[in-house]
Amino acid sequence: MKYFVNNYVQAFTQAVRRSSHEEVIGSFVKLLKKTGDIKHSKKILEAVHKKLVNEKGGKWVNVEVARESALKKEKIKHNFSEKDHIDFKVNPELVAGVRITINGESELNNSLQNKLNKLFK
Repeated sequence: MKYFVNNYVQAFTQAVRRSSHEEVIGSFVKLLKKTGDIKHSKKILEAVHKKLVNEKGGKWVNVEVARESALKKEKIKHNFSEKDHIDFKVNPELVAGVRITINGESELNNSLQNKLNKLFK
C-alpha cells in the first residue's frame, strides 16, 4: 500500500464533513486507483465505517458462531445499542458456542474450542 489505512480514513472523513458525499466518494475512488490502492478498498472502507460508528458513540462488534441461528442473532443484538455495528460470521472451527469481540479489544470467548483448549493446557 502506498499510504497507511489510517491516512485514507482521516482524509475521507474530513472530506465528507466539508463536501457533498457523491463528490467525495468519486474523488476518493479516483485517488485509490491512482495510488494503486484500489485493491485494498475493502479494508480501507471497513476502517472508514469503523471510525464513523465510533464517532457516533457506537461499538464495532464481531460475533462468531459455530452455526447460523436467527434466534441467537436477535438475542445478541438485543444486548447492544442501535448505534453499534454488529457483524455476524459463521466459524465452524468453534464447534459450538460464540466468540464476541468489541472494537477489536475486548473479547468474550464462550466457545467449546476455547474451553477444550483451556482444559488440555
